[in-house]
Amino acid sequence: MRPGGGRRTGRRGVAWLGPEDGGKACGTVPLAYAQGMAGDGTRHVFPHTAVAVTMTALLLVPALSGCRQAPPQLRSGECKPGDPLAGVYIPSRLAVKNACTTVTGTVDCVQQEPDGDIHIRLRLDPPYRKLLTAANAVQQCPNQKDPHLVVEIIPQNGQGLFEDNSASEGGFLTPVAPAAGAHVTVTGPYVWDSNLLHDLEYPGKSVKDWAEIHPAWNVTVDHPTGPAIP
Repeated sequence: MRPGGGRRTGRRGVAWLGPEDGGKACGTVPLAYAQGMAGDGTRHVFPHTAVAVTMTALLLVPALSGCRQAPPQLRSGECKPGDPLAGVYIPSRLAVKNACTTVTGTVDCVQQEPDGDIHIRLRLDPPYRKLLTAANAVQQCPNQKDPHLVVEIIPQNGQGLFEDNSASEGGFLTPVAPAAGAHVTVTGPYVWDSNLLHDLEYPGKSVKDWAEIHPAWNVTVDHPTGPAIP
């Protein structure tokens, strides 16, 4: 098999055009033809077999019709239509307070989670700090003890037990995680997380209903290094 394309057989074989030949990998039937090799190594097309090969190509149309297109990349401030929690596993743990919110702030720490999410603690700029709840007090970073908004970047495709945790299923291209220290603009649904497992993670602390942007649809880096801590 040729990477990205079909097969080329030997003498008088059938050749399928792949992407490098001008064909498309998704959404259209590739051009097909019968071919042979002359003694000098040049390729010759055999017209008398073209009809049979074309019929074979037509039979591939139903299979290709199910080929998925790449999900769209949402712009900063752009709201995704439909269910705001599409692509999130066990969405019942999240209470949507605003289906589409845009905030700005400084990334103080970034952590990869077992469920595939990238967990960002965002130190909000003053106009957005009213979005924090009392439970966000536990969301601290080693060098910054103020409360942080949680920003969750979900994986493009879920794996294993978290197969449903998927931006592809949600219909969007998941953003790239920023580095700690970056000042960013984040767009996504504003939710309160009531996951009971948080009580085990933070024993003896009030952690119900901390505020999150989950899932983040867009994360735009405004400055690689954020403003100094006031």
